[in-house]
Amino acid sequence: MYLNNKQLIFLTFPLIVSASVYFFSAEIISNARYIFPVYEGYSNKDLDAKTGAYLQIEAEIKKYQNIEEKIAQRKNESKWAAENLFDKESQDYKPILNKQDESKQDESRQVESKQHSHTVQALFADNKTAIIDNLIVREGDVVYGDIIVKIEKNRVQLKTKKGLIWLTLFQ
Repeated sequence: MYLNNKQLIFLTFPLIVSASVYFFSAEIISNARYIFPVYEGYSNKDLDAKTGAYLQIEAEIKKYQNIEEKIAQRKNESKWAAENLFDKESQDYKPILNKQDESKQDESRQVESKQHSHTVQALFADNKTAIIDNLIVREGDVVYGDIIVKIEKNRVQLKTKKGLIWLTLFQ
């Protein structure tokens, strides 16, 4: 069985085309923009750049969302502090005696005040509020028989049986 020239060309043509596409695929793809102009918009470099820009935008959005969450958390914390420490009397606000008028104590309280040393944990000078011995107190309150006379930015003045004393943070 012999093949004529026409039959031989038809038989080998797919093999020749596939071999040439395999060996020259990089050149064919790089020159495809002349044949298919839409191909330019989808090159790997452009796709990588667009992907990078998208990932950057996504990272910025996540940062912004984290900042928004922190702002909301801080607003809630400041609202709690304003409600519980400054504007209203909170449940923690329990001075031993409220005002100087009520400073009459029994003998056990007087003994306790002689032996007790106070610790200032926090000062809020703007609102004339302080946390002393785990109690939230204001000017005029009595803590273990000692009267809160003045609350300043860095210190608190107490009137004790021994006289006026100044307390500072974590003294």
